[in-house]
Amino acid sequence: MKACKSIYQKKSCLLPFSISTLISGLLFIPFISACSGVSKPHITNNPVADNPSSQSFRDATGLLPIKKLSIAQANFLLANQDSSSDLAILNRSKSKLYILLNQGRKGFLKIPAGQWTQNNKEKINFFAAADLNSDGGDDLILILGDSENPKTQILFNNKKGYFYSKEEGRYSLRLGIEKVIPVDLDGDGDRDLFYFGNMIKPPAKKNHQTMVWINKGDGSFENLTSLLMPALPAGIRDASFADYDGDRVVDIFLVYGKGQNRLLINNGVGKFSDRTSSSIPRILDDSMHADWADFDQDGDNDILVVNRSIHKKYRRYSGETNYFLENKGGGIFRKRSHKILPRFPSKKVYLLDGNGNNHPDALILTTKGVYYLQGYGKWQFSDETIRRLPRFRKFDQMIFGDINQDKFLDLFGWSRQAGRLWLNRFD
Repeated sequence: MKACKSIYQKKSCLLPFSISTLISGLLFIPFISACSGVSKPHITNNPVADNPSSQSFRDATGLLPIKKLSIAQANFLLANQDSSSDLAILNRSKSKLYILLNQGRKGFLKIPAGQWTQNNKEKINFFAAADLNSDGGDDLILILGDSENPKTQILFNNKKGYFYSKEEGRYSLRLGIEKVIPVDLDGDGDRDLFYFGNMIKPPAKKNHQTMVWINKGDGSFENLTSLLMPALPAGIRDASFADYDGDRVVDIFLVYGKGQNRLLINNGVGKFSDRTSSSIPRILDDSMHADWADFDQDGDNDILVVNRSIHKKYRRYSGETNYFLENKGGGIFRKRSHKILPRFPSKKVYLLDGNGNNHPDALILTTKGVYYLQGYGKWQFSDETIRRLPRFRKFDQMIFGDINQDKFLDLFGWSRQAGRLWLNRFD
């Protein structure tokens, strides 16, 4: 039986204009493209599974070379020249970063990430992985330093799992920057860098709560925050990137703690405007995370928002904690409640087609553990947590990759107590 993962989001593309067009002052040119929007980096197009009802996740932690994992953060990446998913792991003290090379049925081989990481004395507060110079190997983007002197360090991959620095690979960051997400903001096919934090000290003239570094095409970057981003209130916890208004370019949904989430719309060449008041309903909540998918197959990307709490004024039913934002077209959203969503404080949500039936499923991390909701289209779901997940289900975060190259998404989850590797199986 051939098992394949399927896809429910729009494909990424190269746009006919680049950020240089914007800098040249052509902000007024209407943007028209024949390509599609943005795709999630951990999902690819594939046929549906032969037997979706047989799907389950199985614990395969024994493939890892480390018996006791102490993890601050992890990312799947392509560390060498094969197509299997490798792992980069930052230890709990945030002092060491190492690579686990996927050896197939032999498990993973632990190797150092390179001389730079071995010699580094600064705390690595956060890291992301992406191919920044389009050579086929994923590079590392680190956030280093203390709160008074944050900086970013880019380490390039020699495509053998060895990461090294270049002369122009370190940049200063604004006070308060905590995270970075690699994403193609200007549509030229290169990964740009979107930095943010909960409380950023902005320049005196404009309240920028993000930093946008645009990729020049070779893995070097230019700070174009002032040109591309609007003024924003403080409090950003996370961000979700997708084409929300149907113009086939990436937009941004910003997740705020204890406040109104916000929607930023792309003008087509990477300049964003705040459309919150006209596009999403006013909801005061303590949001933690959001992810997107087309739940009703109408061609528009919807959003699932998870929260620690929702102000009682905005709850549709008692105990409501999480909700959908249904896209009615053109990036205009309305709140859609659903009683199958967990009624516990939640911290992460991951949308994927786990069982290969061509409909988005949801893994939601709550204070009571992981919930697994399988989707059947048109806002229909079933709770498959007990039937299809291993017994240990308490994680702080998850990441996704194809471990055994069967074209289905496997996952690695971790918390302060443990790390677990789950394989997606159809038997």
